[in-house]
Amino acid sequence: MTWLASFALVWAALVATAIGANIEGTISFPAGVAAPESTDGAIPSFQVVLDGGARSTLSKQDGHFIFHDVPAGRYTVDIHSPVYMFSQFKVDISASGDVRALEFKYPGTPKIAVTHPLAAEALVKVQYFQPREKFSAMDLVRNPSFLGLIVPIVLVWLLPKLTESMLDPEEFKQAQEEMGAVGDPQAMLKGLFGGGSGDAKDEEDSD
Repeated sequence: MTWLASFALVWAALVATAIGANIEGTISFPAGVAAPESTDGAIPSFQVVLDGGARSTLSKQDGHFIFHDVPAGRYTVDIHSPVYMFSQFKVDISASGDVRALEFKYPGTPKIAVTHPLAAEALVKVQYFQPREKFSAMDLVRNPSFLGLIVPIVLVWLLPKLTESMLDPEEFKQAQEEMGAVGDPQAMLKGLFGGGSGDAKDEEDSD
């Protein structure tokens, strides 16, 4: 009797394993992710891989995919795409054919219990190239080379006007005359070598 019971259990397990269950789901694109361009609105086919490549299939135009008669066990479901990133699913099929699924959105994120059939939404569209930066006047102003060039020009133009507004007109005129005298090379040489006193002496002798 014990032998018959053991044989019945083994036979039931073999039957359940042979029958298995279907693993299926649908690929979709939420509002925040741009869907692939299509003239007829159909979704292009994506390769869906079961358990790291043990079996694979292609999704249909409506995004649906299915693996038929999968034996009892634990499996991973991955959707391969060079353009979009999808969650990874881990599916458990019991001996009675019940299907339970967990979703892992990104590596290292907490698992999420989900229903079956699987709802595989695209998480993000992969960007391989960084958009080219556009010209901005603010970027030019913040450039140290530009500041080093434009600031002295502004100061040369602005300081005389500030000085003129701050000084009395007579004092400003006197300062201009002094600056003009200092700027004259002949006047500077005469001042250094006593040229001015010599000229005055010559004038007295001539008188």
